[in-house]
Amino acid sequence: MPRKTKDGQPFDSITYRQEWNKKNMKSVGASFRAEFVDEYKAAAKKLGLKTSDLIRQVMEDVIKQANERE
Repeated sequence: MPRKTKDGQPFDSITYRQEWNKKNMKSVGASFRAEFVDEYKAAAKKLGLKTSDLIRQVMEDVIKQANERE
């Protein structure tokens, strides 16, 4: 049986996820030369790493360094 909301309407998981992402998520973008990006992606794949995990790690390191200076 499909899930219902409090008002009895069918639960729309796609709309819920889109609204949640709009309220809680932001993206970070950057542009680099194509050859550099291709080399980076190949290196990450060779090491078995996800590019998003690497970006997150660098961002966390920057936050940690900034907090240590306080």
